[in-house]
Formats: sequence, structure tokens, C-alpha cells
Amino acid sequence: MGQNSTEVSYGFGQLGSVFTNLAKPVFPPKDHVIVAIQFLADNTPTAMITETLDTFGPQFPTTDDTEATAANYLGVTQAACTGARTTVFKTNDTVTIDGANAKIKVGQNVLLVDDSDDIDSGLTVDSETATPIYNGPNATKVEVLKVNGVNITLDTVLTPAASQTLVFLDEYHGVGGTTTEGVKFPKGLTIYGRWATVTPEADADGGIICYFGK
Repeated sequence: MGQNSTEVSYGFGQLGSVFTNLAKPVFPPKDHVIVAIQFLADNTPTAMITETLDTFGPQFPTTDDTEATAANYLGVTQAACTGARTTVFKTNDTVTIDGANAKIKVGQNVLLVDDSDDIDSGLTVDSETATPIYNGPNATKVEVLKVNGVNITLDTVLTPAASQTLVFLDEYHGVGGTTTEGVKFPKGLTIYGRWATVTPEADADGGIICYFGK
């Protein structure tokens, strides 16, 4: 009799799995994704392409180096500052960005970073922006209170320069990841996510097992 528990089905591969030790891509069945990758020996995959969930869900480790959609790098979106700002009652701050952005929403958290940052070098976070701590007695944040075209009102006073960028976080998008290009995953490791295809490096004595799920 089949197992109806999603947790058990995913964990034990009852929705399907495949082994490969070839430098060729693996694809899941129709309406499925690869939900876990188990490494039987040290391996450096040449492709780990995730299902792009964007505003509908989280991101996962990937070889894709597209900054806007991959590697959990730029949060929901980014917006370059122009250097203009207005302090309101010394508690709120309206920062001007270089263009209206429909992805910026009230309630998102903000980090202030350098314009020169990229997905390979990582983000340089300005000390003015508090580390987001979402719960507990030490909770801190910089939050979007209002969006009016190119004017973004924050609940904390910032002093961004024209050479800086705001990065926006929500419940699905974090900040600061990089790609897995060239990364060697060790023997015995299992990673979880949602991949559309995976290509390992060839290894006659090793290989990977990909587990399928919905």
C-alpha cells in the first residue's frame, strides 16, 4: 500500500527518485520537481537550476547567477538611491529612488548596500541598517511604511548616498546568497529545495540520487 504522508513520501523517495553518475542532466516527471539531492561522493554539479518561485515562494541553491531571480541574492528587488531624503518628525525618513518599482510594498524590510556589489562579491551592508531580527526582545528592522512612486518612507532615519542601493526583503526573499558554481558538495550530504534539472560531474565511483516531489 502506498504511503500518503507527504513528509515520509519525500523523505523516502516514494514519489520517485533517480541515480546518476554521468555528466548529463536529470529531469523530474511531469508536474514534479527535484526536492532533494543526495551526494554519494564529493561532487561539483555543473547545473542546479531551481524552479523560479519569485514572489510565490523561497529560492534555493543554484548555479544560476542571475542576480534578480537566483541565489537569494537581492531579496524581492533593489532600488538605487539618488541621495535625496526628507526626515519627517525625526522618526521617519523618505528616501528617493531612481525610478518607481511595483515590487516594493509596505511592510517589507530594507537593507542599505553599495551600488558596486554583485552576486560574486556579495553585499556590503551599511551599518545604518539594523540586522533584521524578526521576533523576541532584540527584534530590530528598517521597514517600509509608505510607497509613493519614487519616494519610499521608512520607519527609521537613513542617510543613503547616491552610490548606495536599497534592497527589500519579505517573507519569501532573503538577501546575500551567491551561486553554487564550482562548489564541491561533500559525500553523504543531502540538500533540499525545488530544482527543475540537475547535472552532476561524472564520477564512475560516486554520483547522486535525485528525489522527486510535487
